[in-house]
Amino acid sequence: MQSDEYVKPSSLLGVISKRAKVEEGEEAVREILREIFRNQRISTKELASYVRLPLPVTAAIRRELEKEGLLARNGGASLTERGRKFIEEELQFAYTQKFSCQTCQGLNVQIPDKLQPSLERLSQILFKRPKPLTWLDQAHATPRTSLMRALLMLERGDIEGRKIIFLGDDDLTSVAVSFLGAARKITVVDVDNRVLNFVDTVSDKENLKITCVNHDLRRPLPDYLRDEYDVVFTDPPYTIAGLTLFVSRGISALVQRKGASIYLAFAHQPPEKMLDVHKSLNAMGLEIVELIPRFNVYEGAEMFANTTLLAHLITTGRTEPLTTSVFDGKLYTGEMTESVRTYRCRCGEQIKVGATATMRTIEELKTQGCRKCGSEKGFKLIERRKLKESIGEELTTRDFKWSDFPRILEFEREIAKKSFPTAPILDEQYHRQKLRRTMNSDPNSLKVAVLNGEVVGWLWLKKEKDRVTQERFGYIKSIIVKPKYRHQRIGTRLMMLAERYFSRKHIDRIDLIVSNANYEAAMFFERVGFSKEHSTMRKRLDGEGEATN
Repeated sequence: MQSDEYVKPSSLLGVISKRAKVEEGEEAVREILREIFRNQRISTKELASYVRLPLPVTAAIRRELEKEGLLARNGGASLTERGRKFIEEELQFAYTQKFSCQTCQGLNVQIPDKLQPSLERLSQILFKRPKPLTWLDQAHATPRTSLMRALLMLERGDIEGRKIIFLGDDDLTSVAVSFLGAARKITVVDVDNRVLNFVDTVSDKENLKITCVNHDLRRPLPDYLRDEYDVVFTDPPYTIAGLTLFVSRGISALVQRKGASIYLAFAHQPPEKMLDVHKSLNAMGLEIVELIPRFNVYEGAEMFANTTLLAHLITTGRTEPLTTSVFDGKLYTGEMTESVRTYRCRCGEQIKVGATATMRTIEELKTQGCRKCGSEKGFKLIERRKLKESIGEELTTRDFKWSDFPRILEFEREIAKKSFPTAPILDEQYHRQKLRRTMNSDPNSLKVAVLNGEVVGWLWLKKEKDRVTQERFGYIKSIIVKPKYRHQRIGTRLMMLAERYFSRKHIDRIDLIVSNANYEAAMFFERVGFSKEHSTMRKRLDGEGEATN
């Protein structure tokens, strides 16, 4: 409801951001007001694109501004008299004109007239490409975006005479690059055979000489693709795990040298999540030489405002992939925020849709039809439930029992491989003896998380004493969740269990050690409140005491 009481501008923006549940905070509200002021009247879809927020978030902010009487809708969002007064007097906005390059719209590259025929031909080709699979985080970039990507790469010196690998390419940027006729070699790696078959067909028809490879990037690249390419282009799943995996595979594909280019398309994120993006890239020793907001435009991808950023990264002397082995965790957006929707067909049949159901998306349901009557339309959503909510109700924790040992042995072996990839201890007897000693001394320090009778999580706690200060502290020896059930707050539940365990013993400090190789675990520990106190640093010497490179 509109308030007549004076509220400080920053307070009002903060209140609106909280009511709309905006992770970006009051600055997002301020930016929306600024864009409306500059554009006079603007659609919610255009507004979301300008401010780089998901369409539902932008719409939620707009509604809250309307409740405050600052906005009205009449063929688009526009300022009311109250809104204009607030903007001019309180926020002190004064300039309606835009000062960025209106020719290239701040994208640093444009399509010249002589390449318009190429754009038209590309549009004809891309019109026939396979429909995107949303559970693989596919969303089709526009033909203009695909060609703009190619031209930016050309302008940066990364096409002429270069060997280029595309890790995933449902956008067919490889075809746009091939149209320029200057690359030495172009390879597309994708898990979706529909995409590869389409690229193959286009390549043969247009004589583009693109090589296609079917490969799931959860597994390391085949040897013949490693250390082979000059340039990488990837538009990975929009998760930190997806970014880290795809960029890691890209690094392994590059010829080992400084200054090699990786082009990364990725969704705009709230500040804290964007910081995780930078942390991941920094951990891989990559320099961000260019980051262009709103460079990529997609068709019908409203959840990320139809637009993403494009980052130009280059390798340094410190560049190394974070993921080198098989990846068995969750990768795609739908896996991270799994939900199950129940639809009712007109015939009365109820059908569950979601990442864990037979039908993954409503689009797939409409394509395959109702399993009872075959209808491809007329489905009504009757229930939507987040998987982690269901898991939260059904999950239980208890003390370890020896009947759990086979599952716990798998967990301990996985931890050993992640923590000590060059020399993991996998011997069953070794792990059995360690557990037996703990069972004899402190059986309550071993905990398991159980879901529907299955052990899905493991926690091993110890009490220690600081040798210098003599302070008693808690030590988390092991904490792990089965990959299928990660990102459902089970790890957080186990961590809360650890905190209660140590608090009851009047211990107020908890330590743990995490390997640099286990980057996903390190990020989890930061999220639940751990901070780095010390870093283990290592330098290897050759046989004569000289440092090895």
